[in-house]
Amino acid sequence: MRRWLLAVALLAAAPALSAPALHAQMGPYFGQNQVQYRKFRWQILRTPHFDVHYYPELEEVARYTGQMAERSYERLRRVFGHEFRERKPIIIWGSRNEFAQNNVIGDAGEGTLGVTDALRQRNMFFFAGDMRQSEHTLTHEMVHVFQFDIFARGRAGAGLQDLGRVQPPLWFMEGMAEYVTNGPGHNATEAVMRDAALNGNIPSVQQMTQRPDLFFPYRFGESFWAYVAGRWGDEVIGEVMSASVSLGIERAFRRYTGTDLEDLGEEWKEHVQTTFLPGIAELERPRRYAQPLLSQRRTGGLVNVYVAPALSPDGRNIAFISLGSLLRAEVFLDLYLADANTGERKARLTKSTLNPEYEELRYGYSQGAFSPDGRYFAFTAQRDGKDILYIHDVRRNRTHRRLETELVAMIGPTWSPDGRRIVFSGLANGMTNLYMIDADGRNLRQLTDDVYGDLQPSWSPDGRWIAFASERGPQTDLETLKFGEWQISVLDLESNEVRVLPQQAGKNLNPQWAPDGQSIAFLSDRTGIAQLFLFDLNDERHYQLTKFVGGITSLTEHSPAITWAQQADKLAFVYQDNGDYQVWSIANPRALKKEPFVERPQVIAAADSTLRARTVSDSIVAAARADADSAALREARSTVPRRRQSVYLSAGGWRPGDAVISGPGGSGISIAALNDSASLALPDAATFRTAQYRSRLAPEYVARPQIGYAQDNFGRGVFGQTAIVLSDLVGNRRLAIAGGINGRISEAQVFALYSDFSGRTPWSVGLQQYPFFFLTGYSQTGVGGGTVIEQQTITRFISRSAVANASYPLNRFSRFEYGATLNNIDRSLMYTTQQYNFNTGFSTGFFVDSIVNGASLNYAAPYVAFVHDNALMGATGGIYGRRSRFQIEHTAGTVQWTTYTVDYRRYDALLFSFLTLATRFSASISAGPDELEFPKYIGRPDFIRGYDRETYAGGVCETSLSDPQSCSALQLLGSRVAFANAELRFPLVRQFVLGVLPIALPPVDGLFFYDIGAAWSKDQRLYPQRPNNYDFAYERYPLRSYGFGIRLNLFNIALVRWDYSIPLDGSNRKGYWFWTLGQSF
Repeated sequence: MRRWLLAVALLAAAPALSAPALHAQMGPYFGQNQVQYRKFRWQILRTPHFDVHYYPELEEVARYTGQMAERSYERLRRVFGHEFRERKPIIIWGSRNEFAQNNVIGDAGEGTLGVTDALRQRNMFFFAGDMRQSEHTLTHEMVHVFQFDIFARGRAGAGLQDLGRVQPPLWFMEGMAEYVTNGPGHNATEAVMRDAALNGNIPSVQQMTQRPDLFFPYRFGESFWAYVAGRWGDEVIGEVMSASVSLGIERAFRRYTGTDLEDLGEEWKEHVQTTFLPGIAELERPRRYAQPLLSQRRTGGLVNVYVAPALSPDGRNIAFISLGSLLRAEVFLDLYLADANTGERKARLTKSTLNPEYEELRYGYSQGAFSPDGRYFAFTAQRDGKDILYIHDVRRNRTHRRLETELVAMIGPTWSPDGRRIVFSGLANGMTNLYMIDADGRNLRQLTDDVYGDLQPSWSPDGRWIAFASERGPQTDLETLKFGEWQISVLDLESNEVRVLPQQAGKNLNPQWAPDGQSIAFLSDRTGIAQLFLFDLNDERHYQLTKFVGGITSLTEHSPAITWAQQADKLAFVYQDNGDYQVWSIANPRALKKEPFVERPQVIAAADSTLRARTVSDSIVAAARADADSAALREARSTVPRRRQSVYLSAGGWRPGDAVISGPGGSGISIAALNDSASLALPDAATFRTAQYRSRLAPEYVARPQIGYAQDNFGRGVFGQTAIVLSDLVGNRRLAIAGGINGRISEAQVFALYSDFSGRTPWSVGLQQYPFFFLTGYSQTGVGGGTVIEQQTITRFISRSAVANASYPLNRFSRFEYGATLNNIDRSLMYTTQQYNFNTGFSTGFFVDSIVNGASLNYAAPYVAFVHDNALMGATGGIYGRRSRFQIEHTAGTVQWTTYTVDYRRYDALLFSFLTLATRFSASISAGPDELEFPKYIGRPDFIRGYDRETYAGGVCETSLSDPQSCSALQLLGSRVAFANAELRFPLVRQFVLGVLPIALPPVDGLFFYDIGAAWSKDQRLYPQRPNNYDFAYERYPLRSYGFGIRLNLFNIALVRWDYSIPLDGSNRKGYWFWTLGQSF
């Protein structure tokens, strides 16, 4: 009995104490997996300013990266008036699949092409096989490197406080990066702004800042910067960027434009309207000769977004990617099938939300294709870290076959007319080429072999030709690494020759063959808006079929957006309007063919009284080339004393990079001219040096150290704590160290964990020490004069653990874990004394009189577990999916027992994100000679609510011998526990702004709950309900409670839980409130 009473006292003081706390496994209990399916062997390519990190198969693209990086650096240094003082790291991956396996930021999603971190300024991106797009991503991320380096004043890792103080909004950072990378006249951005002007959705600066989810900062921010640069010149970008570090965003704009930021925003809105609205009258709406096919009204769905359409040959069915029903929790992009006449949704072909079979669907570059008989549908999905071609049986709605190859990506499948072969765009070593494979997965054959991006193939009706989009064409020059826009090319399968269609301007993509094979439809933005064009193979002329105001485009400017059913002669296309992406259809689209298209000079941005005209003209190109040529002939010295200058090593020797590329007349900096100058500062790749990657650890996170002194801390007065996390550059190895002291060094809190995340099996080793203190005795002795001597007995546990564990992830959701801990627990009694006078209130404070050491526990605990977690978490807890953990742990040494753990949780969305039924069953069964050494406690507020009260102290249980039913506290302890919970969760507050005050309440959820559970030990019998003549020492039964609660998310810093619980068992059944911190189960 005394042993149980001591346990009650300990757990009443610290309910979280249990065996797992004493020998922790130092790993996540649940959580999804960051899987690295292969071990990357990193190497370094050193250029004058960068260390390009790559793995061996990317050596060729690494050299291209080095050259393009140096060219981009020279352009950007002139724009920002800033030079690097340190070498900057660039890390490249060979595909989207491999980029998702990075250990720096993890998988950021399919829409993320690259990322740069502020601390170490790592420029990280992947090669998608499209060199122009890859250089765009490289330059875009390098703009961020410049931005962070300006905040850091040239020293990576510095300036983070300034960055946090200024908090530059996304439109400022991302919009600047897009404008500097693209230059003026970016058609994709102008399409968004035209749509916003037409629908009255041009935001204010404040709206852009507060709602980047509504106003895409890349496009709206780019338009804003284009306007500012158009009025005050491109040099204002660097001036505002540099000034914002000390002045902030608003004052920096005011200094260099003379205008308040909000007023500037209103002027920008007016400019957008006057630029785009007048020309809308000359354009058309699709309803003039097309019919709506896929929309919310006709098809249903959470949002009006329907992309990657693919018509069946007979025109009866259409496959597309979209979201589904909120009631069915279809809240992620999935593949659906609909009736191609009515738009009615017929089937959901993939379930990617909770299924690792379809992790991503490659909607950015790819669309699926029906077999000629319409029975099978080929599409791309990511599985096990690589792209798989799925052959889906449409009639049975199940996977017919998976085509797997050694290629890391396979997108854009197209069937041969006889249905026996498939051509697709495959990615290997960072390069895309066309490949052919039999429909049964045999006989893989490479059709093209070059550095151009070869994408979106389409097979001709006669089976001889493959039309595809590619960078090859007259605008591309491999010598200077100048890559033109996508052009439509045709591959002759008999001769293996490639022909680029003539007279192409702008970006051209998504070719589709006409049913007779005599013409090719495709998308082109040569008019400034993406429209449907037709190339006639007989007269070799281009015909513009549409003049839509919104343009034919999908989620990205490179996404496929048209499909042509050859048997039905029906074409479907994605149309952008008011931020929506709907699918329309046109019967017999060749009937729209009129006069041949005649190229006209393109005005990138209209001029007005305050905006300088930006026109694509030969004068800018000529000036840029002249400046670049003259820069190459200058001597390698600076004419300004003590001025920092970039020097490049080329095949002909050293040369400077101090030429300012300007517009016509040589006035100011011209981003358009800089971007057009392909030969500017382009180094010879042969001068680059290679080196082996060395895994050096550097700070990733440092907690601000705290130190102090207190007289009454039972120790020597000194206390403090700090933490630091070190990592290598690619995130493969990580060392976390934390420590705290509160008096004696022997009682210090110490934690150290070294982890290796490279390869398929991540592992960790670590050490920790943590003290626990519990008040176990108290007495008072009077000495006269109102003075007493208070004596306390404190039981001290010092837990020391050494741990080694590893995991083997099967996929993103499931893994095996295994490991072991070596544990030492020192036990001792601390006797403390304090003198207190009731008359004066004077207290001496407690002093430690003596410490008596007790026996120690030493044991090892190997374990193995299987974990599954595909749950989606909301603001305060799980809202959809399942979690489970099954574990066996054996403890051997001074004590011995085996613990079997089962924890199963599920979240059923009755109404997704609004009404969730959360249920849990958990059991932890310890069996063995010493299973009672660490009894488990189920009275915690996250286990069984309503039974953890202050009245459950040892004295209460001592008096309960006459009424053992009242001692519910002991019923909460046992070496074996099992409990179940059910919660009905619903939102109370999602977003609420307090009037004119700039204050928004954090998310608040409500819930109703029911708990049931029991704790017992060996030699105790468990009953389904309280037996007659119940004796808690030998019998146990489940305890129950119910109630309601509130969950408050404090800005993702802490989760506060308030629960009102009503116990259904025990002597005290009165409900009460209690609060704690932590997420709902």
